[in-house]
Amino acid sequence: MIQTDNRPIYVRLADQICDRIMMREYQELARIPSVREYAVSQQVNPATAARAFEILERSGVIFNKRGLGFFVAQDAPAMIRRMRMETLLGEESKLFFSRISVISVTPDQLRDMYSNFLGTQKNP
Repeated sequence: MIQTDNRPIYVRLADQICDRIMMREYQELARIPSVREYAVSQQVNPATAARAFEILERSGVIFNKRGLGFFVAQDAPAMIRRMRMETLLGEESKLFFSRISVISVTPDQLRDMYSNFLGTQKNP
């Protein structure tokens, strides 16, 4: 059974903003859309978007300049990369590897699948 992303919406929104930072759509020290603008663009309640921004602000990925809005922190891509590596190398990798071992995926098959995946991705 394949699971869909069942994380709370505000967590998914925070991840989307991080993705945009990693893809350089949102540059370091540049202003990002306001909570309200982001809520409208994602068709969610502003309170939900605000929770996403709170997560990112607490983690140091964005910061608020009172009256001006939210901005991407300097070194945000490095922070995001570090946080995602910690998550990936923790519980996510255990679940992933336990699942592929059950279906007998070999290291060579895994390498080939990853190479194929990289070949289909746009270069950031």
